[in-house]
Amino acid sequence: MLRLGNFISRTMTAAAVGTTVLAFAASVNVSPAGAKDLKMAFFPSPKHPLWSKMMMPWAKEFEKASGSTKVKGFPGSQIGGSPPGAFKRVVNGISDIELHLPGYTSTVFPRTLVMEIPLQWSSPSEATQAFWRIYDKHIASEYKRVKLLAAFATDVPAVMTNKIVKTPSDLKGMKLRTPSRNQAAIIKGLGAIPVAMPMTQTYSSIQKGVVDGAIVGISVVRSFKIIEVANKYIVDLPFGFSPIIIAMNKKSYDGLSKAERDHIDANSGLKYSMVGAKNYERARMGALKMIKDRKSTSVVSVNADQRKQWVASLEKVVDGWVRTFEKEGIPYRAILSDYLKK
Repeated sequence: MLRLGNFISRTMTAAAVGTTVLAFAASVNVSPAGAKDLKMAFFPSPKHPLWSKMMMPWAKEFEKASGSTKVKGFPGSQIGGSPPGAFKRVVNGISDIELHLPGYTSTVFPRTLVMEIPLQWSSPSEATQAFWRIYDKHIASEYKRVKLLAAFATDVPAVMTNKIVKTPSDLKGMKLRTPSRNQAAIIKGLGAIPVAMPMTQTYSSIQKGVVDGAIVGISVVRSFKIIEVANKYIVDLPFGFSPIIIAMNKKSYDGLSKAERDHIDANSGLKYSMVGAKNYERARMGALKMIKDRKSTSVVSVNADQRKQWVASLEKVVDGWVRTFEKEGIPYRAILSDYLKK
């Protein structure tokens, strides 16, 4: 093995050393001095498709392009901390890359949560594309402390309970798990009682009667086993989407070589986000089939008149939601208008 230091000291002058070292570094595409391997964290199980089919393939492609920097995976909350603390961990450098649900920290991401507005796009792909169309103009200010790798919509939430729900009045007095401030406003506006909690606590909370059900994307009934504790599903309501982001610590990103940063830039943003959106579309189809195949589970549909009741109730909720954000100094009417442009 070549001992670079000895080789240089024997053959080069001090002035030539710097030039040789720089040329050597460029030839093997190493990161700048002090660079380290990257820690990539993920709170769900490593079996979750966002880990196995999105984050890990991205990491492997980065390693291949880098040739020197490695990405070490920490799924299943191995890195410690709760799901709501993921973004803060990235900002503080506890993790270099981590997935986060902005709904857990609604006050930090009011603009990102435009995706949660009801009565909007019909698929995660459409919502994700709309988000990135307005990102530079309306959203980017929320991500000055990190390098945003991806932001995408999950599937449209379903109402999961053990009681048949067909109209907003059927929700009155029910305690429902909600993931965010905005979805809590929706549930409260529909007459139910919102109970904020991470997805990881939903199974036991329904099982113990802490809540009567949950508002959550249909795709997670398998990975979080919600199907075991809630058997009535109303899936065709015009709710909005829960966004997910994947963020990178800014210092970690800045500390990479230009070639590594260029690779990340070319493989993040809308391109990377669409991998997540398409994953949720496939997962939704698989989850719906699984639910329909179970004799103990019912998929409840609403008729045209019942849907009109939901739309009328949700329109009032959206109007109140927008007025609240406008009072906080956020130009939500403009954001929403641009977001919904086709």
